[in-house]
Amino acid sequence: MMIDAQLWASYLDPYFRFGAPIRCDSFAIITAWNPASKWQSNQQNGRNNQQLRLEIDHTYFIEVLVGNQEFSWAEESFATAMTRHQAVELGAKYGQNAIYFVEKDQLFLLSCLEDKSVVLIGDWRCRCK
Repeated sequence: MMIDAQLWASYLDPYFRFGAPIRCDSFAIITAWNPASKWQSNQQNGRNNQQLRLEIDHTYFIEVLVGNQEFSWAEESFATAMTRHQAVELGAKYGQNAIYFVEKDQLFLLSCLEDKSVVLIGDWRCRCK
């Protein structure tokens, strides 16, 4: 499956609202909302994210809202300590097209699809609101 160019462009411009200060240098930002970018109700998205939360409950994580600059669109997500490989596998398990990964203060967009694209977005801290 290919991601629509406009959708991919929106993935490249994320903003974050962390529920607490992040305490690790390398972490993934993952959600279970709207698998394959197909809209689901808030109730269904909540159930999806609860399943994801149970799966990452054994490791360090905090809640984070990921959205556009105005937060007129946003998805509830988790920042969690794991490797890139684990993050992409988990994102794929929950039907995500892509996930975010932070390493050495740099934010990356990682495709969970067959192409496994990796795009450097830049310093993640300037995207926190």
